[in-house]
Amino acid sequence: MATSVVLTKELILKIGTDTVARCTDYSLSINKETIDITSLDSAGWKEKLVDLKEYAISFSAMVTRGVVSGSETDFDELLTSFIGTDTALGWTLIDGETGFVVSLNGNAFLVSLEPGGSVGDKVTYSGSLEGTGALAQA
Repeated sequence: MATSVVLTKELILKIGTDTVARCTDYSLSINKETIDITSLDSAGWKEKLVDLKEYAISFSAMVTRGVVSGSETDFDELLTSFIGTDTALGWTLIDGETGFVVSLNGNAFLVSLEPGGSVGDKVTYSGSLEGTGALAQA
């Protein structure tokens, strides 16, 4: 039986139920810290265990303002939320083409938001999320 491959053309970042970014690019960084448990019985080899894990997401998107369809948040709402909220937000990465969850979700703090643009070009912004708690597979 043949399996068809679905390629992703658009990635959507949702915080709660609101779409906050139709990403032009993004990166997800997952890291594990190790602790050294080497002892005299280690025969000269270092031994380690995984201790703490962390993740972070960086993304870029185009600024939207005014009326947005469905449950999309325009940039001004996102900026207001960023300035006024210091609580962790639930997030999900979604394939904008198929609507499938891209296998990962969790809770994170929106820790940076940077709008920018230039003459004759679209206005964009970039942001960073730092995870709190476990990274979950959908």
